[in-house]
Amino acid sequence: MSYDLFLGCVIPARLPYLEASARKVFEKLGIILKDVDGFSCCPDPTGIELIDHKTWLALGARNLSLCNNNGGVISFCSGCVETLKGVNYFINKDITVKKEVNKYLQKVGKVYEGNTAVKHFAEVLYENLDKVKETVEKPLEGFKVAVHYGCHYLRPSEIIEWDDPFEPVTVDEIVEALGAESVDYDLKLECCGNPLDKSDKDLSLQMIDNKLDAIQKAGANCVVVVCPACYQQYEFNQRELNKKNGTEYNLPIFYLSELVALAFGFKPQELGLNFHRVRPNALFENVGFKV
Repeated sequence: MSYDLFLGCVIPARLPYLEASARKVFEKLGIILKDVDGFSCCPDPTGIELIDHKTWLALGARNLSLCNNNGGVISFCSGCVETLKGVNYFINKDITVKKEVNKYLQKVGKVYEGNTAVKHFAEVLYENLDKVKETVEKPLEGFKVAVHYGCHYLRPSEIIEWDDPFEPVTVDEIVEALGAESVDYDLKLECCGNPLDKSDKDLSLQMIDNKLDAIQKAGANCVVVVCPACYQQYEFNQRELNKKNGTEYNLPIFYLSELVALAFGFKPQELGLNFHRVRPNALFENVGFKV
């Protein structure tokens, strides 16, 4: 089983340790990830698309035209997945759009027919859940995990076509396959507030404050995410919230690939957990997780 790997911008530029954990997980599962020369920004589904839809389509289609017809293309980023799935959706929905996009692509010697499958890395893990369970070496007993799905992982549902946007289960089931407990909490499907960070910082912080408060009240001892924007919101803003509001949030934030890698037996130092702002050492000690 092999996929072309679409890394996007944020993870390789700012969070390379998340990439490292994901690569280790897929290698352990025997799933080949192939790097592709020439990929650009996806581009961001909340940026260029809102400014110029046609440019967004052309840039995304150029990326997909570079894929090598393996099992499709896989990304570790929910935003990239939404963009690339969105490109497929729009150009396959309207032949006129497809022709117009390909007119742009011809200028760079490319063509795209809309037939490259796009998958989120969590989707591939879920499709191989039995293999994930078999590969667990160190069950995450004592980990009480608050799953944050985020917006782009589930919506718009007619484009994503993956999991239930109102009652999602996939990440929860992956977490439980690792031997951890998935803790339900109020506001579970609410946005983390990251998209508002640059336009309304106070509202962005209020949204993450609401989420963290609900998570803490539910008794979770860590959070898992599947989107680099969500990761940055939780990971980087706990300290700022504590300074601003006098709160005492100190919840370790894991990318799903990091939790899976820990359960697969990889050491924290192999995964770059020392780069986390909220380091999980106290959690490991409290639940008796041997590192």
